[in-house]
Amino acid sequence: YQRRVRASSDNVRIGCFSGFWGDSCSFASKQLVNKGNIDFLVGDYLAEVTMSILAAMKKKKPELGFCPDFFEHLAPVGPKIAEKKIKVVVNAGGLNPDACAKRLGGALQQFGLNLKVASVVGDDLINKGIKLPEIEGIPYNTMNCYLGAEPIAKALDKGADIVITGRCVDSALVLGPLIHKFGWKMNEFDKLSQGSLAGHLVECGAQCTGGNFTDWHQVPDYSNVGFPIVDVQSDGVFKVTKPVNTGGLVSFGTVAEQMLYEIGDSQCYALPDVNCDFSNVSIKEVADNEVEVTGAVGTPPSSTYKVSATYIDGYKATSMAPMIGPKAAQKGQLNAMSTIKRCEKLFSKMGIGSFEEVNVECLGSESNYGKSKESSDAKEVVVWTSVRHKNKTALELWAKEIAGASTGMAPGFTTLVGGRPKPTPILRYKPFYYPKELVDITVGEDEFKSSNTEFSQTQPQSPPEETHVVVNEGEHSYRLEELAFLRSGDKGNSANLGIICRDKSLYNALDARLTSAAVKEYLTFLGEDLVVTKYNLPGIGAFNFNLDNALGGGGVVSLIFDFQFIAKKQKNTDFVIE
Repeated sequence: YQRRVRASSDNVRIGCFSGFWGDSCSFASKQLVNKGNIDFLVGDYLAEVTMSILAAMKKKKPELGFCPDFFEHLAPVGPKIAEKKIKVVVNAGGLNPDACAKRLGGALQQFGLNLKVASVVGDDLINKGIKLPEIEGIPYNTMNCYLGAEPIAKALDKGADIVITGRCVDSALVLGPLIHKFGWKMNEFDKLSQGSLAGHLVECGAQCTGGNFTDWHQVPDYSNVGFPIVDVQSDGVFKVTKPVNTGGLVSFGTVAEQMLYEIGDSQCYALPDVNCDFSNVSIKEVADNEVEVTGAVGTPPSSTYKVSATYIDGYKATSMAPMIGPKAAQKGQLNAMSTIKRCEKLFSKMGIGSFEEVNVECLGSESNYGKSKESSDAKEVVVWTSVRHKNKTALELWAKEIAGASTGMAPGFTTLVGGRPKPTPILRYKPFYYPKELVDITVGEDEFKSSNTEFSQTQPQSPPEETHVVVNEGEHSYRLEELAFLRSGDKGNSANLGIICRDKSLYNALDARLTSAAVKEYLTFLGEDLVVTKYNLPGIGAFNFNLDNALGGGGVVSLIFDFQFIAKKQKNTDFVIE
């Protein structure tokens, strides 16, 4: 049973209906609007890959460049939003927030809805003339800084019913409404940190209500999974919950996992409005499907925005081919590499270079498990072959040669999933920092000036040296999943692995065994350049491992199967603790 909660006049309830561009269009927004008793509806759409796709759309048609799925999400609930006076904040504007706002405004008028739509513009720096020595002479595909929450708050202060932004930090979609509603000042850093944590927890939608949860088998009714709601007090303390009579699960585990998703330094999670310290956060179950979150603190942010730039750096193509029969993995590997060898002979005759990179994984043979795999004799595998080359013609030739394995190589080849692969541009990711004072932001038609004049003057400190506590080795061994919850995610070419003790009494024992060196040894298959850094979160009995150089370039550059590291936590559940 989940008790029905009414919003207090001192509280703000915010529901998130979208965690990425492509999230469910069918029911999340309706569920939150009809059942969530919310004041604000927010949705996150953007990632580095998304921005590059939007850039291609805008290049073909300048009036595009935003996420069209947003209209599918909003259309079914437009009248209810107007009736209930629910405000909407989304970053679906992508590379063209003004065009998105204009199109939405026109659609609302057609339905007779008198809602004020405002856009936040200024994150796109592509025309600033910024030059980076590392990629001199190469044209940028996109260049966007991550704006903060204050422009969103200003748009709401000016009476906007719907706010559409371009690139901003995901958590700003929630923090902006809280600044607006409670009148938080931009130097109330503990409140800003709590509000940012609230946004961080819900920005991936159902990922904090049972999605990707370690104990997935305990989550009821994924078909009707409840999307997350934060119920926030004016002092920043908040509860995480979901609409009544929905599936999914809100518990210590689901929320703690999401807190560690895609963060690095847990003591200095740097955002445009505040540097957050989550190391002593407390997460407490207070009712069925309801947890209370306290303890985030903050310090002044830096005087720069993080900027994500992308540029084209060659091409890649990927094929997937099921193989059947005894020694399927060996046959699949042989066929894939024989095709590569054949193509390289042809390249030599054509006067073009070899492949820049080749990756073959036989999915189903534990190819993602490195040294710890237990079996390689699967009789059914999918051969994932991904290749990279500067010359598009080279990849087109490779794509034509793959099917020849069906009659001219080892037996068991069935088909090419999706047909012959097509080369796509590699959009390499380049982050850097840019002074806030040089970024021109407009809210609606008005120029925006931040009220935040307090900035940190120091760089985040290195993590403390790991303590080496001597613990007794017991007589038993455990899979890590038996002792902890796990969550993993990606940021560019880096990843993170969050591990949360199921019982805080295990904290010292796991702290001693889960060292950076031990985790690196377990993940040796990620490559020799892997750098592992450990951060402790004693508040919830957790550890966050930052994994640099883990993803083969990350995003669309990477040739590996799990290039976003989202599934890798499943591999780490088998880490043996003695």
